[in-house]
Amino acid sequence: AQRQQQQHSLLPAGVTALGWATSPHIRCASLLVVPKFLGKEGRVFVLSFVLAAIYNGPVANVWHNLDEVIRAVGCVTELQVNHSRHLWRVSTVPLRMVMEDMVRGGQKLDAETQNISRAFVELKEEVASEEGYDLKQGEHTDSQAGLSTQKLYEMKTKLRCTCEWGTELSPLCQTPWT
Repeated sequence: AQRQQQQHSLLPAGVTALGWATSPHIRCASLLVVPKFLGKEGRVFVLSFVLAAIYNGPVANVWHNLDEVIRAVGCVTELQVNHSRHLWRVSTVPLRMVMEDMVRGGQKLDAETQNISRAFVELKEEVASEEGYDLKQGEHTDSQAGLSTQKLYEMKTKLRCTCEWGTELSPLCQTPWT
């Protein structure tokens, strides 16, 4: 790179030396250029060289730095998106597991509820049963229609027990049932 730079600076110097040696026009033109640089046009010429040097140096560096900033911001944004996606997946795993566990627990609860319902079928049938007392004789109390299931079950059980043991504590139990 340095050798190439030396060749580029030697070439104009060689051409100028050859022109000075062979042509009076080149000698005259080059001598008249010196006062031109000291005038208004010379200042503009020097200023254009200064501006070109500034553009090639710091301004080019600023453009290069802006390109690097854009690339870095893009990279950081992509990393943030990827990190946020990963963080979301990691943070929702426990919630997803709880939800799946709740679904399994709900299915298990449904199965247990069905088992309990099947286990109480006999009890329900016994509560609803009219065996052990005569409904026609029991119609004299209007308060029985508003009794709770528990009270109705207790009353029916007492009536059955009274009748099965043979004691006549209740007028509803006049005949033995088998």
